[in-house]
Amino acid sequence: MEERLHILHMIEAGEIDVEEGARQLETLAEPPRLPPSPTTPITSVSRPAWVKWIWMATLWLGIAFVAGGGYLLTVYYTREAATSRLVWGWILMVLGVLWVLLGWWMQRAQWLLVRVQQPGGPNIFIAFPLPLELIGWAMRILRPFIPQIEETGADEILIALQKELKRGQPFLVEVDEGDERVQVYMG
Repeated sequence: MEERLHILHMIEAGEIDVEEGARQLETLAEPPRLPPSPTTPITSVSRPAWVKWIWMATLWLGIAFVAGGGYLLTVYYTREAATSRLVWGWILMVLGVLWVLLGWWMQRAQWLLVRVQQPGGPNIFIAFPLPLELIGWAMRILRPFIPQIEETGADEILIALQKELKRGQPFLVEVDEGDERVQVYMG
């Protein structure tokens, strides 16, 4: 406020002309510009490529189990074969269907990846699919029985996170502490 009055007094005294005073008043009205941050923000983050290989390997393993079970069942029903082929055929068939469903689910699931890089210690890498719907459902069911769940608001956080991830917005946190680096990716 004092700066504006000072500019107005300078115009009144004739030290600066009206146009110069107007320019100075406009620069005061603009919000201060922050210097650019040294790290550029990440605008798009994609799922690591090896996640695709994991779910594809799981899916193809399931298809191989189904094929092996189908072969054993075909041998049993077309020839006079031991009953063990019937039992093993159905076991492989059921396991194969379960593996195919698991591979399909892993392809659509949200993944949690945590990477910790330390210069002197071991590098840690953890990756697994997150069943956010199942966790949220379990928390809503357990809320009446465990009052601490309601106090923390964790189920609301899970629901909000799930909505963001369904919109296609992965969640990435990177922390650099000197030589140590931690990355958490969800998406």
